[in-house]
Amino acid sequence: MAVISFDVGGTFVKYGLIERSNIVQKGKFKTDRHDKESFLSSLTAKIVDLSLLASIKGIGISFPGFIDSVNGVPILAGAITSINGVDIVNELKKRLTIDCPIYIENDANCAALAEKYNGAAIDINDFILLTLGTGVGGAIYYQNQTIKGHSYRAGELGMMLTDYGRFPNKTLHELASTSALISLYKGKYGLPPEAEIAGEEIFSLATDHKVKEIIREWCKYVAVAIFNSVVIFNPEKVLIGGGISQNPALYSYIKEALNTIPYWQDFMVPVQICKHYNDSGLWGAYILVENHLKQGECERNELS
Repeated sequence: MAVISFDVGGTFVKYGLIERSNIVQKGKFKTDRHDKESFLSSLTAKIVDLSLLASIKGIGISFPGFIDSVNGVPILAGAITSINGVDIVNELKKRLTIDCPIYIENDANCAALAEKYNGAAIDINDFILLTLGTGVGGAIYYQNQTIKGHSYRAGELGMMLTDYGRFPNKTLHELASTSALISLYKGKYGLPPEAEIAGEEIFSLATDHKVKEIIREWCKYVAVAIFNSVVIFNPEKVLIGGGISQNPALYSYIKEALNTIPYWQDFMVPVQICKHYNDSGLWGAYILVENHLKQGECERNELS
């Protein structure tokens, strides 16, 4: 039996059919952010398609924002505002004929589950995960579990205010994300906001001294995010994820920026790139389902 995994992002919804820890099929489709019915219909259609390929034992959804994972509700769903407050689990069940459990969780928490399962955190119990994408995602994994907070807002590291003197109202989302790097690059080169360029492209242009300085300027905020997180939580390790983390040069820029912080030596912990890159959400959603099914099986065994 297989698990259907979704990794919902502001631009694309990635999906995977995972069976016995193997991705049998994966792909993506455009996220309909502004219409609830269209968004739910697109998920439903993909579930129906994938259920024709294998028997489905569960569906896992990695979702941005504040996620009430107990009741299956995105309290605030990031850029997908049409889903704010929607009981997405029951809404999907009403539209489906297959009978299987559905679980949702915050995307960064899913990435942390993936790295703990078979990634860069397999041998540790306390770590921080930062994802650099459209925004800055965060997850706190402490004493072998993700910390969610009393209202499911723990780990929202992208909301930190870190440069109050110059930018009193800008969060790390606007300063340390891949989107922030792209905005910085466009500003320096006078490009219009609608110009299309990816963060990975900017790194490929870093043979130019001016581009290298843009990356260094941006990376200072990434380093501040890491430093502040380490000072608060004292983890065993910090993991960096997101599509841009696939660039091998990123680590050296982060290391250089961290070493400019005079107190880093007092709090220093290993900083490592995530193993799963852009598939972390898919794997995390898969582990989410497997963990719930195992927990349910254990509870049934205890009652029998």
